[in-house]
Amino acid sequence: MEEKKRRLLTSQDPAAQGPDPAPSSASRTGEPGSDKSGSDRPGTGPSARSKLSTPVKPLSKVSIGWRIVVPAVAFVILTCGQFLNTNDFFPLGSLTQYATAKDLNGTVNSTCIEAQFPGEDEPRRLGFNAATVGIERGDVESQLDRVIAHPELLQSMADSYIRLHPDEPKPETMVLCRTTTQLKNGLAVGEPEQTTLAKWEVR
Repeated sequence: MEEKKRRLLTSQDPAAQGPDPAPSSASRTGEPGSDKSGSDRPGTGPSARSKLSTPVKPLSKVSIGWRIVVPAVAFVILTCGQFLNTNDFFPLGSLTQYATAKDLNGTVNSTCIEAQFPGEDEPRRLGFNAATVGIERGDVESQLDRVIAHPELLQSMADSYIRLHPDEPKPETMVLCRTTTQLKNGLAVGEPEQTTLAKWEVR
């Protein structure tokens, strides 16, 4: 009856007022048509209760296993790259290039590659990249001690140069070198000094 009185007193159409936020007398007193359990309210019906009571499926042993193994393997590879000072495991290679700041008054070393060609008096500087000698400079610098100890590894660079430049003369000697540039306040001063690290007669 209270609900009917309220609708008679209001000046608006009851259908335009929307749902009544206050519980009706029927729902309070348990009159016919009411739901004592409160299932007529949003989020409290049987479907909502069934969703809340759905158990969470645990991860399988395989899912747990690969989540543990993959980071562990990556950590081992990264650690080996630091001790071996190599980029063979890129992108999990050595991080020594980021370890310390550069001395603005120190020196900068750069590895270079040269080739002695027939009829030329001096070796010619070659581009140290995959398009010229089949390998990037950084890949050689990461294993520089190995290449110096085994200069026959320069044969592969000569072979790559011949393959990539079929119209050019065949090199007679491959020279692995290093240039050292002196810095002053972060700027290069003077001419770079060049040192020969390894030589190999091309076969």
